[in-house]
Amino acid sequence: MFKRSDESLIEKAIGGDAKAWQQLVSRYQAPLYYFGLRLLGSPDDARDLLQDVLMVLCRNLAQYRGDSSFKSWLFGIANYRAMDMLRRRKATTEFTDDHDFYDDEAPSFEQQLYGQHTQRLVQQQLRSLPPEQRLVVELRFYQQFTFDEIADQLALSSNTIKSRFYAALDKLRTQLELTDVEQSANF
Repeated sequence: MFKRSDESLIEKAIGGDAKAWQQLVSRYQAPLYYFGLRLLGSPDDARDLLQDVLMVLCRNLAQYRGDSSFKSWLFGIANYRAMDMLRRRKATTEFTDDHDFYDDEAPSFEQQLYGQHTQRLVQQQLRSLPPEQRLVVELRFYQQFTFDEIADQLALSSNTIKSRFYAALDKLRTQLELTDVEQSANF
């Protein structure tokens, strides 16, 4: 099946093509939701962020100039809105442990338990990072942006982004090592 480029979908959507608009939304709906879920820690907040970003997109699609990729522009909007939500909230919301965020293709029961435990542990550790570091980790690992693309989105230098990223990795590594030691001591 032929996959249209973002630019052709944008052009058609601006021209009033509802099908092109729906294709554009469908293409980015899940990545935006999971971006919000990992960054904000709550399915409700992730849905609110998704709705907010899509409303901004609907109102401002014609203002996309193509200076960067559409994905980068769209996640720049999501970054700004998510950070605004975090600032307004001031304290991070507890991440719900009873929600299964990832659908695996028929893993064994042991793999499911280990995978769910690992996902929860990583998400828990990510929530403990400062929002600026969490955002960089999210954009680099989950959205697969380059350091330069992240720097453009956040209007910061690449060196600042790299510094935040590696500081976050060091914190995560230390926290995960401490967790492993604590779990080993409990056996």
